[in-house]
Amino acid sequence: MNKLTYIDNNQLDHFILRKILSRYGIPIEVKSTESCKEVLNHLLQQRANSEIMPDIIFLDIYSAEFDAWEFLDKLQLLYPALAKPIEIYILSAMRFQTDLDRLKQYDLVKAFIMKPITKEVLQQLLKQRELPENRFMLIEALN
Repeated sequence: MNKLTYIDNNQLDHFILRKILSRYGIPIEVKSTESCKEVLNHLLQQRANSEIMPDIIFLDIYSAEFDAWEFLDKLQLLYPALAKPIEIYILSAMRFQTDLDRLKQYDLVKAFIMKPITKEVLQQLLKQRELPENRFMLIEALN
């Protein structure tokens, strides 16, 4: 089972993700938190233990503690020491081209996901994870 860590200061978004996963039987174990620092400390402490580490991190671009850029800069330093690769997906309710361009500079970021998270968004994400190139993508719900 895949492990997902969801970093977002909006508790409603945590609830929505869990409901979608539960409702559609998507087998992902979710740990939700508001704390980027907590996640970085966990990764640092467990960096050699691939069983405990998440496979995926969802990160809201504008978190309360510090923004995605600070988190990504710190994670990038830690990343080579991790026992396994972690896929990072950045989430936001707003899309700015400058953010997308900046995110493309981080090899560990797999996609930018537009909120709200929907069943269709998660299906697109799962398809994207299967691509051999695993290049940066924009994932958003179709209206």
